[in-house]
Amino acid sequence: MNSFAVYWIIPSATQHLYAAKALGTQGQIDRAAAEALKAVEADPSNGIARGFHALSLSELGQDEEAINEAKHATELNPSSSVAYLDSAVSVKRTDQERAIAEARRAIELGPENSLAYQFLMNCLFESHRYNEAAQLGREWLAVTPYDAAAHSALASALAENGDVVLAAQHLGYVMVLRPEVEQAHAQLRQILLALAKEPDGLKPLREIAANAPDSPRMLDELAWLLATYPDSKSRDGTEAVRLAQHACELTERKIPALLDTLAAAYAEAGDFPKAISAAEEALGHARSSGDNDAAKLSESILASLRENLPYRQEPE
Repeated sequence: MNSFAVYWIIPSATQHLYAAKALGTQGQIDRAAAEALKAVEADPSNGIARGFHALSLSELGQDEEAINEAKHATELNPSSSVAYLDSAVSVKRTDQERAIAEARRAIELGPENSLAYQFLMNCLFESHRYNEAAQLGREWLAVTPYDAAAHSALASALAENGDVVLAAQHLGYVMVLRPEVEQAHAQLRQILLALAKEPDGLKPLREIAANAPDSPRMLDELAWLLATYPDSKSRDGTEAVRLAQHACELTERKIPALLDTLAAAYAEAGDFPKAISAAEEALGHARSSGDNDAAKLSESILASLRENLPYRQEPE
């Protein structure tokens, strides 16, 4: 069997390319480049092998060789979106404009190529071309409307252009699609607090609230700000109640922090009996789950409510 296997198992471009990709993911770029070169030598007409070899050379800083190899890859596969993306990555360090053009071509050939959108978006941000980035983000979402990365990139571009209301909405979609992504939450909080400090910040805050997606965390963040912000010009008890109620409905009233927000919202709206009831409900959930921090917050809110005082908190 071993004797026969010597003739059956023949090193091929595909085998070398597989090894190159595996080594590349492990950070062994030198060995990955060597395997990619073997793949090219095994099949010089293999555009995929040449494209990966170009990427490996670019990682090693051998820019001229990388550009030449990338050119060969696109010549061999002129209709390949992947080949043009490889080319864009390979030339980026030496020619940003060419990289942008190659990435656009990759998207034309493969509108579903999310990596090409991500790469081009990064290039546009580095060049401070935020209007183009925003347009690209819209095109990206037209193809993949449930892509959290697309919503995040578009939100960043819109924020750079000053359209923070729409940026907040797209951050909300990120929080729906990927609730564990803390960066989106941090960006949203930054936008909301900046607006709260503005003399006329309540208007855009209400616009954001009116179009907020069904993210309990986003709804809670908005409701808490509108209910507890120290400056009255940025508070709206009625809107805070609506948002907090919806957040609690989405989570079946099981999360103490959201119930605390609902309590603070009721208090801001002047309904202290409902506020106290919601805070006591939050405290019960916190104690039963052993969440000491949540219990302390509920107790603090209750102490204020029992004196018929709305709860206030200076944002961090």
